Amino acid sequence: MNEFLMHREIVCKTLGVCLIFIAAAGGGLTYSRRLRLRLEQLRQLQQLMLLLQGEIRYQCSTLPEAFLTCGNQVKSVCGSWFMETGKRLNEMEGVGFQEIWEQQLLNLQKDTMLSISNIEDLRRLGNQLSYPDKETQIGALKLYSHRLKEQEDQLTKELPVKMKLGTTLGVLSGLFLIILLM
Repeated sequence: MNEFLMHREIVCKTLGVCLIFIAAAGGGLTYSRRLRLRLEQLRQLQQLMLLLQGEIRYQCSTLPEAFLTCGNQVKSVCGSWFMETGKRLNEMEGVGFQEIWEQQLLNLQKDTMLSISNIEDLRRLGNQLSYPDKETQIGALKLYSHRLKEQEDQLTKELPVKMKLGTTLGVLSGLFLIILLM
């Protein structure tokens, strides 16, 4: 009986060690995955901004129409956000562009891996898109696209190091917890 309890204790400890290690390593891998998704979503936003520029400049579309058209062309979280924003702008519901834009930004922030600075940049873009002047809108979109390109380049450059660091820290923190609890 005593031997059975000792064997059971060893099995439970081994299982606990394995679970701690897997959870910590999983945390590091999740961090890496979130970074890759952020880069992908920055690229999607950049594509949408270029499409939006074309819709406004060459098709002379209104903002609601342009958002719907561009969102329909890019099948992603950001594309869905564009479509939803276009629908809300079409309905207007007695609410101005800026208020709809702010509400939609909150939805985007929940659904994406974009950073707070990315959302703030989009908020500033919304301030400039609310002007009825086509050239002001296009200028704002060009400036925002340039900023997105810079952020994408920076994240692309930092991505391998950050992913390796995240994974390594996850594994090391798991080992630290195992040593601490033993």
